[in-house]
Amino acid sequence: MPELLDLPPIINEILSLTAQITIQELENAGRVDALPADDYPLMEVVEEIDDAICELCLDMDGMIISRDHPDFDEVQRPAHINCRRIVVGIGRDEVGPDDKEIEPDYERPAQELIDKHGHFMVDRERYAQLRVPGQPEGRDFVARMFLDDKGERHLRIDWRIEPYELL
Repeated sequence: MPELLDLPPIINEILSLTAQITIQELENAGRVDALPADDYPLMEVVEEIDDAICELCLDMDGMIISRDHPDFDEVQRPAHINCRRIVVGIGRDEVGPDDKEIEPDYERPAQELIDKHGHFMVDRERYAQLRVPGQPEGRDFVARMFLDDKGERHLRIDWRIEPYELL
């Protein structure tokens, strides 16, 4: 039976952020996994350029990284909460606009940018709990908002394992 909870707004916000981070990670993992590394050895970092973009993401936009680069795992993951980074595969036979072979040009961003904006890059373990519901091995729980008979919003958590304390 699902557990019905009336949680403080901060918990709802945390669950929303958790879902956003998980979706971003899974979308990028899906893009990477769907493309054979032999055919798509390079990936391009693509950022949404608007007023909400941070300096770190702006710096990384358009960088091309080899899938065997030591930083690749980090690059394909969000750098911070509300990060909208995606990675896009570049096929072995693709060429640039000047008909030249596309080469990796990834350079690790300046440490000042990482320290200022890339909190997941600086201390991924500190934010590990934000990833709990959507680990690659499976989900611990699924959180859903619903309206009761009086029209009040509630959060329902369907546990997939033995429930544990969220805070």
